[in-house]
Amino acid sequence: MIVKKAKRLAPVLNEYIASKILGEVDNLTPNQIEYIVTRGGRAVIPEISRLYNASVKLGREDLVSILRYTWNTQGPKGFLECPRCGFKAISPDRSCIVCGTVVTDEYLRKALGFSEKFEVFLKSASVAELNEVLNHGYVLVGEKGVYNPRSSRARIENPVVYIVYLRKEELSRIVEEVNTRELPI
Repeated sequence: MIVKKAKRLAPVLNEYIASKILGEVDNLTPNQIEYIVTRGGRAVIPEISRLYNASVKLGREDLVSILRYTWNTQGPKGFLECPRCGFKAISPDRSCIVCGTVVTDEYLRKALGFSEKFEVFLKSASVAELNEVLNHGYVLVGEKGVYNPRSSRARIENPVVYIVYLRKEELSRIVEEVNTRELPI
């Protein structure tokens, strides 16, 4: 009976042991790293960067793949994929939580599908919202679309929101859109 219960609770016990090792040992051995990554489950999430760097240092792509899978399935949702490490971990400050890479504005725009979302925003936003964007010079962008800088809806509808500063041609498109709309006097 005790053996059956231990087998049933093995994943929970392994996760607990992994979290204890991570909390108490600074310099992990290769065996400890392998145990933590393969059996640690969600316990690896808070220490993902440390474990990623240790796995890369050991040249263990198999462990990196396990970490990537664990992060992408059990970690925070809504982040963009890092072009360097492949983890969905690009934070709103444009740096990767896992490997530290800072992505360019071009990469961010492409990964978010900014051009298409911006066109939809131009057509659906009110004149007041467009004027607010002109005043601030940037928009908020998430999985679900583009929002004006003061939009509370952006943070409700999207787990992660990125700031995208507009280029001159995008600002001029907003001015054109505002000027083409008929405003009641």
